[in-house]
Amino acid sequence: MLHGPSLLPENPTNAVVFFHGYGSNGDDLLSLGTEWQSALPHTAFFSPNAPTPIWGNGYEWFSLSDFQSTAMVTPDYLHQLGLRAESVVPEIIAYLTALSHAYHIPLSCFTLVGFSQGGLMALKTAFALSESVNGIIGMSSVPLDMPIQTQKHLNILLTHGEADDVVPIEALDLSVRVLKEMAQSVQTCTRPNMGHGIDSVCADTACRFIQKQQQTAHPST
Repeated sequence: MLHGPSLLPENPTNAVVFFHGYGSNGDDLLSLGTEWQSALPHTAFFSPNAPTPIWGNGYEWFSLSDFQSTAMVTPDYLHQLGLRAESVVPEIIAYLTALSHAYHIPLSCFTLVGFSQGGLMALKTAFALSESVNGIIGMSSVPLDMPIQTQKHLNILLTHGEADDVVPIEALDLSVRVLKEMAQSVQTCTRPNMGHGIDSVCADTACRFIQKQQQTAHPST
């Protein structure tokens, strides 16, 4: 079972689950949860480590041993990454289901937030779940390479730096095109001069997106 750090308010009614990037760990993105706590006071934040340790305190969701930035928008390479991501999805679903049962939060009140390869994990997992999650956020995300057969209509935010030299900005355009083919609701936030990362504007935009989705799910709160 996946495990990692968390931030737990009393009696949470919503959950945000972070999926970190390659070579990082759950502590990395949990810092966003710390920033968002005051704006999302009824939200539990979970940030699991990916299943495979690779160095020191770093983990990976799937192998990038053959990584080339220029291949990040080529169909064959993205197809391979998609298959690798899909192999991890059942483990993530088991983790999310266990959280839902343990904290009595329905999956419809979960938001999945992923950075880089974690962004692809968030997308793949959301469309594989039996229930629809409240929202998905992909930040500097590895893109979906092709549409997924689904009846779900999800709310998605993608953020990306125009100067990203790891996952180029064209990756965002590819994901948007694929998601719109799937009839999904997609918002974007692009940042000039930002590389492979998350700046304060992206973080604030993501927080407001979660707030809006939660208000829709809990209109009386």
